[in-house]
Amino acid sequence: MSNSMPNPNGLYPIIDLNFKGVFLRNHFSYNHGINFTFNDHDFSGMTYDECITFLERFMQESIKKLYYCEPGKPLISGITAITNDEDYGGFIFQAYGTDEDEDGDDSCIKGGENNDEIDSLTDVDVDFNEDIVTMNS
Repeated sequence: MSNSMPNPNGLYPIIDLNFKGVFLRNHFSYNHGINFTFNDHDFSGMTYDECITFLERFMQESIKKLYYCEPGKPLISGITAITNDEDYGGFIFQAYGTDEDEDGDDSCIKGGENNDEIDSLTDVDVDFNEDIVTMNS
């Protein structure tokens, strides 16, 4: 991954980092968190461990779980856990290999609303505590 380059026009992808929030069960969504947008950082030049270290320094806390949402997909079907270099490679492919939609917004978490049903969530284990969902990978 260290040989990866920004997209052909020399720009880095827009990466929305959402943290310190919670996943809500009814109308599966991510709310009450902090959002920060990276638009000038080369995540493709990092390994999974380097990315975790970078993000932990940025957030000033340790990361327990890391996910990305595939651009253009709703949160319920686009969310994917990142637990190793292979998963991180999938994230990099999605971030650098997918163009923005016509609104210029690739994040399926941004805005905190998603009206999909939690029952259709796949490839992610969840624990339910009333209306709050804890994501387990």
